Amino acid sequence: MTNATKNLDASRHEVINKLIDYNSKQNELIFATRERLFKLEQTQNKDARILCAMNIVLGGCCLLMCLQFGGYITW
Repeated sequence: MTNATKNLDASRHEVINKLIDYNSKQNELIFATRERLFKLEQTQNKDARILCAMNIVLGGCCLLMCLQFGGYITW
């Protein structure tokens, strides 16, 4: 092999190694983002359940108040 061929092979290996490093960094970023999104989704689901429960309780209280003030329920 000539000196020029060796230099070309070395530069190719260098470029390939840089691409592999870049790809691994991108994969780490993608997985970290997915993990954050998964945690946010769990938090959102929990918050939605709490809000639904609060709405049901509030609706029940309003219904009971309407029934009591309408004279249908006496305590």
